[in-house]
Amino acid sequence: MKIFLLLVFWSLWYFNFSTRIIISPLLPIIEDELVITHAMAGSIFSFLSAGYTISLLLSGFLSPRIGYKRSIVLGFVVLMTAVFCLKYASSYPSFAVTTFFVGLGAGIYLPSIMPLLTAIFAPSNWGKAIAFHETAASFSILSIPLLTAVALSFFQWRVLFSILSMACFIVTIFFFLFSPDPRPKKERKARLLSILLRKDFWIVAILWIFAASNSLGLYNLIPLFLVKEKGMSIEMANTIFGISRIGGFFIVILVGFLVDRYGAKKILFLLLLSTGLTTVGLAITQTIPYLVLMLIFQATVCSGFFTVAFVAISKITSFDERSVFTGTTIAIGVIMGLGFAPFALGAIADIWNFQYGILFLGIVTAMSCILLKGLGEI
Repeated sequence: MKIFLLLVFWSLWYFNFSTRIIISPLLPIIEDELVITHAMAGSIFSFLSAGYTISLLLSGFLSPRIGYKRSIVLGFVVLMTAVFCLKYASSYPSFAVTTFFVGLGAGIYLPSIMPLLTAIFAPSNWGKAIAFHETAASFSILSIPLLTAVALSFFQWRVLFSILSMACFIVTIFFFLFSPDPRPKKERKARLLSILLRKDFWIVAILWIFAASNSLGLYNLIPLFLVKEKGMSIEMANTIFGISRIGGFFIVILVGFLVDRYGAKKILFLLLLSTGLTTVGLAITQTIPYLVLMLIFQATVCSGFFTVAFVAISKITSFDERSVFTGTTIAIGVIMGLGFAPFALGAIADIWNFQYGILFLGIVTAMSCILLKGLGEI
């Protein structure tokens, strides 16, 4: 039964993640149809992250009160409705506002599913269980650009939103029927202020900002970078982009075993340093073959961070405060990493080019490893 539940959770996370990922490979088409600049295209993700951030913060308080299961179902109802409405958004304002509601529905999931996962599985298996769950995000990053490239040969791009909305509906039914619903004791519910006063919270939150900026923040603009600056067709860009994500799927599984054996702190150091260095390499690489190789390396090492970070959060929090800690941490990371970073990179590209912004991002990410000294042994 535990394995079946894990597969249901995996499916939920895959389609939840895909609702945000699918905008990226479609961004060159969206930019042309809506007649907007690079910065405005990047700002679509700011609206997405605004909704995502609000629901992350609300989820930390809503989920312990109405239940983690009901919170996830509520989030998916909002999510599938908003994704379906994207099909009919024909202007920049309508598209941006609708993506806000996509984020609003999607953000409830993670703060609610982490307490469920850690309640169902023993602490000695948290790394492996969370790692398997996180492969859904890696597989989404890998498969959605490839599936989009194929689907665009058969469907008009707006039809893809209808298909994704229906998929969300189906997995929500399975989750509602089979998932348990553990809840924290009423007298032990965590307070936000107590979380915000913790040093380890701010360390994890800052590291999350850099990881999110290098993964989803950068991810959302790579197709635009390849099409507009490297002169590739959108089909070629999405194919290369999808192939570059293959390594991320496998490293998520690998770090799940490594973190259970060696601890989260050591693995986080290696992942952050490698992410920073490969992002720098992505910025300074000029030829297409080496650029593709660097995309593979960068995407691979960056993908492992979130699995290890979730394990770290689970180890430094109790069951009662895990949802608030997780939601608030991700919210801060999303505001800066998924909201501000794409807009900043797009604005820099309008003034100079994408490479300057990517180079700076890589340098500060490598330097962020220093912050790990402030965490205890985890």
